[in-house]
Amino acid sequence: MFKISKFKLFKQIPFLITIFLFLGLAFLNNANTEAYGFSYENFVKTVNKYRQEGNPNANVTIIVYSDFQCPWCRKFEEKDLSYIIKDYVKTGKIFIEYRDFPLTLIHPYAFKAAEYADCAAFQGKYLRVRSLLYHYQKDWSTVGDLYYFLKTHTEGIINLKKAESCVKSGLAKRLIKSNMASGSRLKVSGTPTIFIYKGLILYKKIVGYRPYPRLNKILKKAVN
Repeated sequence: MFKISKFKLFKQIPFLITIFLFLGLAFLNNANTEAYGFSYENFVKTVNKYRQEGNPNANVTIIVYSDFQCPWCRKFEEKDLSYIIKDYVKTGKIFIEYRDFPLTLIHPYAFKAAEYADCAAFQGKYLRVRSLLYHYQKDWSTVGDLYYFLKTHTEGIINLKKAESCVKSGLAKRLIKSNMASGSRLKVSGTPTIFIYKGLILYKKIVGYRPYPRLNKILKKAVN
């Protein structure tokens, strides 16, 4: 008969504990997600849908990695993005996608802002909340109370209770970390970072803020 000695069994205890802890955490994570009522895959699909603008069949795609607490991202959002939307996105020439890349070492509230923005996207209100977060960046970034800020600025725009439940589910956190990982693979080191693709080929990578006249010259060449 095959027997396991007490000594060998004792040596296996740390390994068994690790396995049980892993399974327990996985169970809690799944339970939390199921309690919210949506799978991670459905969450990502919906959020990405509302973090996009323009014609998905456009020849040129822009992917913007940004940080809600970054002052240069705010400047890009308020000074230049509207021109890109007007001249290129609404005319069907460019498709634009937004991705999260919070610089957590220097911007302690950027990750939480991205969580709320992505949970607003799940309600189809990403662009509205994105604009508010950048426009009032100085208001919420001093103390980081995102819930109070959204309570006073998004009445009638999003269901804040649902957004809070979404944040607590961990779905947005998982998506943001995925965005950060993809950005890191593309060697994103600061924000904003803009990738311009012609089809599937990278045409230009722009690191840091560029005023619209300079961006416009690049975009004109890209679409032609």
